[in-house]
Amino acid sequence: MKKQNSKNGFPFLAWLIATFILFIAAVNTIPSFAARISDTPVLGHIVKAVEFGNEPVSEEPEKDEAVATTNSKSNDISDTGNPVKTFAFEYGLATGGTITDNVNVKSITFEKEDDVEHISIHFTQRGEEEEYQLLAPVYMIKYQENPYTMTFTIHGARAFDANEFIDLKNSDLVEDAYWLVTHDDSAIRFTIVFKGPVKIAGEEYADPAQLVVSVAADEEPTATKLYTVRTPSHLFGGDIPYYEEYLLKEKGLRVLRENGILFSTWESEFYLEVGLYENREDAEKKALEINEEHEPDVHVFVEERDVPGR
Repeated sequence: MKKQNSKNGFPFLAWLIATFILFIAAVNTIPSFAARISDTPVLGHIVKAVEFGNEPVSEEPEKDEAVATTNSKSNDISDTGNPVKTFAFEYGLATGGTITDNVNVKSITFEKEDDVEHISIHFTQRGEEEEYQLLAPVYMIKYQENPYTMTFTIHGARAFDANEFIDLKNSDLVEDAYWLVTHDDSAIRFTIVFKGPVKIAGEEYADPAQLVVSVAADEEPTATKLYTVRTPSHLFGGDIPYYEEYLLKEKGLRVLRENGILFSTWESEFYLEVGLYENREDAEKKALEINEEHEPDVHVFVEERDVPGR
């Protein structure tokens, strides 16, 4: 019987030795494994005992490892992250970002540098303990004129703590900002309205995630008249999102404020602009096409708009 017990014990001893060898190899070849285990009682002391060399294990992930995660290790959301890309507004549109979910558009800050104003959008990852977002979520930014608006669509976002636009009230170039209703529960949309035409440059950052849009006053256009095709106005949360769904194929869509307190979304009326035309005949033709196709669900009409300028 004793001889049989000895034979049964040998495979276990061999397994134990093999496991320990693999443990030592993992500690010394995978820094992130060693960093995590080093804080574990008992195992942490073993890690320190079997590490080869004198350099301590870093608790920060390597850069390549960090890119594969969604949460930032930065301790300050206002920190400037690492540049990812510079985006240009080709045909008035800029896009970028990475597919994410459960993002909070945490804050919108403003800085002035000589004649340039930098508008920064900061993100966090929602959870029991909110963490700073590592990668910028997928975004689309659309710039349109007369009036001069910049509409942001942030995909994978489910909270909008920045909806009061407090910092933007200090801008010399921004006239208004408001939140937009959407039927997509994983997107946040908002619009910034400028006092006049602006030159635009943008940059996307990571760790922490940021979008920085830099604007400067541009040359005023020649004063003229334009004709807008638009819907009636509605209170925030009214029929505007339904109108957008019906008219999704139209390229000139944007939501504009009819009345209300600037920088406040609540208790304000908004309307959907379908397009902007240089002559009334073209505008009337488009309005007729839309009404024939979509009434009674959607009704639009033509309104003359004075464009200030030189």
